[in-house]
Amino acid sequence: MNKKYIGVLIISFLLNPKFGISQNVTSKKIDNLYQVKDQQPGFSIAVFKGDKIVLEKQYGTANLDYNIPINNETVFDIGSIAKQFTAAAILLLENDGKLSIKEPAYKYIDNLPRYDKGDPTIEHLLNQTSGIKEVDPYFYLTNLSFNDLLTQSRVTNIILNIDELNFKPGEYFEYTNANYVLLANIIEKVSGESFSEFLQNRIFSPLKMESTIKKSTTRAIVKNRAIGYIEEDGEYYKTHLHSTIYNGDGQVLTTPRDMFRWHRGLKHALIGTPEVWKKMHTKAKLNDGAKINYGLGVEFETHNDYQAMGFDGEIIGGFVSKYLYFPDLDIAFFTAQNTFDNRFEEKFFQLVDLYVPQKKIMRKKRADEKIVKLTNAQLEKYEGNYLFLGNEYENIRFNTVQEKEGKLILLVSDGDKIGELEPIGNHKFLMKNISFEFDGNKQFKAYANDNEKPWLFKKYEPHQYSEIDLKEFEGIYWNKSLQLVYEINLEHGKLTLRYGNGASKSEIQPLSKDNFSIPNYPIQFIRNGEGQVIKMKIMGLKFDKL
Repeated sequence: MNKKYIGVLIISFLLNPKFGISQNVTSKKIDNLYQVKDQQPGFSIAVFKGDKIVLEKQYGTANLDYNIPINNETVFDIGSIAKQFTAAAILLLENDGKLSIKEPAYKYIDNLPRYDKGDPTIEHLLNQTSGIKEVDPYFYLTNLSFNDLLTQSRVTNIILNIDELNFKPGEYFEYTNANYVLLANIIEKVSGESFSEFLQNRIFSPLKMESTIKKSTTRAIVKNRAIGYIEEDGEYYKTHLHSTIYNGDGQVLTTPRDMFRWHRGLKHALIGTPEVWKKMHTKAKLNDGAKINYGLGVEFETHNDYQAMGFDGEIIGGFVSKYLYFPDLDIAFFTAQNTFDNRFEEKFFQLVDLYVPQKKIMRKKRADEKIVKLTNAQLEKYEGNYLFLGNEYENIRFNTVQEKEGKLILLVSDGDKIGELEPIGNHKFLMKNISFEFDGNKQFKAYANDNEKPWLFKKYEPHQYSEIDLKEFEGIYWNKSLQLVYEINLEHGKLTLRYGNGASKSEIQPLSKDNFSIPNYPIQFIRNGEGQVIKMKIMGLKFDKL
């Protein structure tokens, strides 16, 4: 997705609007870009121009155990690119007259909470503006990992037991896998078919995507499957996840040739109608009318000043992939690799640059926000310790704001300087590509990305607990719906949280009054009117004290 930059450059005019695609791409340039040594995982890449595959090449090894090379029939787990198929399935059902994406999602999802902040629609799920919390961080809290059997019912049950939204539906964009897991439930309920059957019958088979499969069991034999790896200190290790078989957000395996068939299917409406795919590829709007760089299962981005659309997928099980289409040039790119690498986009766009050169344009800078001068006394009002309790993939973060020599400095908890906050007036500050907005001196919001929910840091005062104080938090805590039991004990003057049938434990660190943390997770204790501790809440998941 595109990031928000202060002082962003804007286009003044184009010198050559017909600047086209480079015709001088050689095989040697591609080979130099995708160099792979013997016995290493590799890549499968393809370039689509018009209605033809103009490039298809493979490098490296699909299975290191048996030294099986990657070829044009090797299938890769494409991660979140699979969300496109889920979105397409919903739109096909709408086209059939079986649902409307404007309807509330609870109409089709049994036991979906009626949230205090509002009821997300199916469209909110599709364009990632529902406010529903990400499910992945809750696997740890429910004694699960990505190596456990993760079925649709097991993952859905976790989502349905989190009864708080991160924000009012439509207020912000926030990407979560949970939205698409729930969409899979809607597809099954409305169609009367399993999710895998629906994809096969309505998308894969009609488009002749014969090498594409939705993984739905751990026992299935998948021909020509690549195994996923991760590299550590020059050695490769298997990280392949066989047990993730839930629906909607991923778990689809395919080849570049089948991705070409999908690409052509959308372009020419070989399934559905042109109106369906236009809706899918239209930027969504927030409640305030602001457009976001996301459609219905489609991400939008700009490269070399050309507009592009597509999706990418990163899987800790060892796969990375990306599909990107430049409609003005009618050229698309797809790459897949069987080793996890969060720097994959650099190589991907080096490939793109061989075909799509930078437009020749003139630019001018937008006027920078004017920096204002504040007195030391004014700056000191913002000083303090601030706490971000985290959401989704973000961890608990502690920041300190201090005035030093006429400047407002942001530091992490150990005292290291992050940067200088430059005042621009009205309690607003800038630091690099992030804007900060203080609400008096009680909290501040950090805005890093366009239209996304900001990080909210609240001022807190560290609280000192005696052993007698800590004793009242001891006890057994139970979540009935998920059948989860946690035990909190006071050991050697410190609280510990036991879980996993008592096999594991974590030390609980005090933050402020009734607020604690275990690694990466905030814990809040809730009292009754008499001041007695009666509940524990971890990222919105509630536990009764027995």
